[in-house]
Amino acid sequence: MKIFSAMAVLLVIWMVPGGRAAAAPDPNPEILKARAVVLTDPALAGRASGTPEAEAAADTLAAWMESLGLEPAFDGSWFQEVPLSGQGWAGEELGGKTGRNVAGILRGSGRLADRFVVVGAHYDHLGRVTPADGPAPPPARGDYYPGANDNASGVSVVFELIRLAEANRDDSGDRRGVLFVNFVGEEVGLQGSGYMVSHLPVAIDSVDAMINFDTVGQLTENRLHVSGVGTTASFPVMVDAANTGGLDLSLAQGGWSGSDHMSFNTREIPVLFIFGGAYPEYNRPADDWSTLDFEAMAMVTAYSGRLLHIIRNEPGNLPWIMVAQKNLRQGDGEGQNRDTWFGSLPDFTEEIVGYKLAGVFDGSPAAQAGLQKGDVLVMLGGEAVEDLATFTMALRSHAPGDLVEVRVERGERTLNFTVVLGNRADRK
Repeated sequence: MKIFSAMAVLLVIWMVPGGRAAAAPDPNPEILKARAVVLTDPALAGRASGTPEAEAAADTLAAWMESLGLEPAFDGSWFQEVPLSGQGWAGEELGGKTGRNVAGILRGSGRLADRFVVVGAHYDHLGRVTPADGPAPPPARGDYYPGANDNASGVSVVFELIRLAEANRDDSGDRRGVLFVNFVGEEVGLQGSGYMVSHLPVAIDSVDAMINFDTVGQLTENRLHVSGVGTTASFPVMVDAANTGGLDLSLAQGGWSGSDHMSFNTREIPVLFIFGGAYPEYNRPADDWSTLDFEAMAMVTAYSGRLLHIIRNEPGNLPWIMVAQKNLRQGDGEGQNRDTWFGSLPDFTEEIVGYKLAGVFDGSPAAQAGLQKGDVLVMLGGEAVEDLATFTMALRSHAPGDLVEVRVERGERTLNFTVVLGNRADRK
């Protein structure tokens, strides 16, 4: 197997001494930390899709999967080549480049052995502050986006789930297999998951559920957001039954918030999106491993391990339920949630298409997600925003606690944010 550098090999050996024999029965914060440190190292330069550093990250992830005893997902290979398109974070052209999804399989057993749960997290991030035209030395601190919370945290949790699943493996009884995936191209439009769901290494009608981890490196007062709970009838009971560790679960029915689970939801596969909440370092060079709470990540891992175990062992079917993307095109104020809080001030000084922010309130959902004064909001929850009126309609179609994807224009860049909507009663 090709590994990008000797450093990558040494770090793999150090973190997983003796391979599967080193596994422990409980989530280990130190192992979670070690993986996040590797993924945010300057040698990987922010893991931008289509770069040599993203390829190096993929090599490292494959080595980790092999060391933990998974089976390569793609006819003996860990990699799925993904054609990229569009532009990267800084406007660099991606057309003609490729990225790699990385995936391995943990086989099931008994009557459910040919059924699968997909467990995934994207490993790509934004790359260098100024993209390199060719081979370049590792960037200095502040010259790249480490992407610790978004999404080295999710990748680290997925690998800890692999480690625990292999350590506690039991081939007796009826149990679904697991397809563990690290997606490329999430930051540039869900390209890796979109490609995979159309080119799965297992039959698509054998996939009963998908769990996606994105931005799980920090929790506020032990609150964990779980959306997609309404996409199959059994999820509410399962999600609650797994919570024996004292987490404060914030639940949302739909599975449309902007991350890789959306690609599976659109193909009528039940999804759960595990999300830790907005944080101040989002899409900034300051998002490095030192900002992560590894004890909190261990709690997320423990919860998710119990949830995965329940789903794998569920004897019945998990039929998909359509939870409509909310909109306010019903008229007469039907379905409006006037308590929903975003936390911004409109700027009426310019006549533009979109909703320009004259400011955001400290501690508001908008501020926590990383929105700033001067941003022009052009989409909220899948609804186009053309002015204050359409923003208000889109906002009121959602309830407090919902996760919504927000698209803004900031100067020459178009940015996407996940916002956890608040309640006006909670304003300070």
